[in-house]
Amino acid sequence: MSGAIVDLSRAPQGDLTVECCVVGSGAGGATAAWELTRAGHEVLVVEEGGDYTGFQLTGRDGAMYDQLYMERGGRATSDLAITILQGRVLGGGPVINAADVVPMPASVARHWQTKFGLADFSPEALAPFEAAALADLSANVPEEKQINANNAALREGAQQLGLRHEIMMHDRVGCIGTGTCLIGCPINSKRNTRFVAIPAALDAGARFFLRARVTRIEEAGAEVKKLTLRTLDAKGYREERTLTVRAKIVVLAANAVASAQLLLRSGVGNAHVGKNLMLQPQLPVTAFFDREIRFFRGIPQAAAVTEYERLDDPEHGFWGFRIEAIAGTPGIVASLLPKLGLPGKEVMSRYAHMAAALLLVPDGPNGVVRVDRAGNPLVDYAMPDEQKQRYRDAIKAAARVYFAAGARSVQVPYARPLLLTSERELDRVDAIGFEPATAPFLSAHQQGGIRFAPSPKDGGASPEGLVYGTRDVFVLDSSGFPSSASSHTMAPIMTVSRMLARRIAARKGG
Repeated sequence: MSGAIVDLSRAPQGDLTVECCVVGSGAGGATAAWELTRAGHEVLVVEEGGDYTGFQLTGRDGAMYDQLYMERGGRATSDLAITILQGRVLGGGPVINAADVVPMPASVARHWQTKFGLADFSPEALAPFEAAALADLSANVPEEKQINANNAALREGAQQLGLRHEIMMHDRVGCIGTGTCLIGCPINSKRNTRFVAIPAALDAGARFFLRARVTRIEEAGAEVKKLTLRTLDAKGYREERTLTVRAKIVVLAANAVASAQLLLRSGVGNAHVGKNLMLQPQLPVTAFFDREIRFFRGIPQAAAVTEYERLDDPEHGFWGFRIEAIAGTPGIVASLLPKLGLPGKEVMSRYAHMAAALLLVPDGPNGVVRVDRAGNPLVDYAMPDEQKQRYRDAIKAAARVYFAAGARSVQVPYARPLLLTSERELDRVDAIGFEPATAPFLSAHQQGGIRFAPSPKDGGASPEGLVYGTRDVFVLDSSGFPSSASSHTMAPIMTVSRMLARRIAARKGG
């Protein structure tokens, strides 16, 4: 029996009872829904966003950030220092990411086993679920003809300096290089959850409610839980009606902020809920070339300098830093540059000669999710000095790479803009203090907040994903990750979600 996608802003529903309710339709939620449904369970997936595919993805910055991102792309830490990018659309983050597929390294899985007591998370145990995730994503390495000038410049500089680098796998099939990946692919070339897990779950009978926000979970220790939903208007701006869903199994996969937020506003879980959040902040840098780069055409992100990353740090697992080429549409690029008005216009006039990279620095559990009196999320984040130093080191490394590739200058988007014109000026980077809200940090790979742990003394959920203090309330997104899983979290989330969902299905008779 086929399922259905129901937009509650257009087709109101009454209260209902289901076996399983999945909160969130992204990498974790859609994968879990598919696994549970094909195991014979009745599944309802609840998603705040709408369904946008094909030419509904217009490539217009304002309209697309408004509809595809949490808080229209404006979610940020409480001190406004870090913008937190999270999807709010059927299919979740994979609809709006740069399509990179980077599995969790085996050394990180071993780290989770030895440091955090997650015995079942061995590379061997994860391997079949990782293989399934890569198959879902049609993971492949971009062809050489798909490497645009932006990514080629980063690779060229790395080659000139003899630095380790790579071309990352991606989930594109039939890409024509529109360059709008961060606001959705208008030709549906991403083989993501929206086009694999969700259609499969629908075919198996799953239902998807759109424009619905879960605001509270009650009776979390009972056999049947009560979820309060607030339906949203057609654009997702306002809450309108209240709907009650009762479910025996609840799966939280709303993202590493929203899943903790829901438990906190519901008074569910232990004292670890909301703690141990990692934002993996990224800092953009730009380089200007005499030659035309046109970085806004083609695949935005493919090349990465991996020379400085450590995958087996004894304390942290994934550590160090990496440099990844990136591109964006004019709106987001202009917002990340350090100049406004006429100076900003002059910088953007050189858009076609610009190259850019993100400095990705894995972090420790430096963040906390709280809720205000209205139940809205507040994210506190303190960046330690050691992390700030890795950003300075990363800026210097990126500048060297770009100068080796022939860049005329490298700009660091800081409150006091720093323009470097040669390697002789790199010591100027040491003066950057990274005080709050002085650099445009971005977070796209949030993890933690409901840490997996073998004991409630050490985390918010069991290694099986069961939220401590509940009966059959599970977390199956990156909220459970005890440290950074990888430089890109889509594949690790799908891997872990599939493994844990199958275990839930097996225990519940699926």
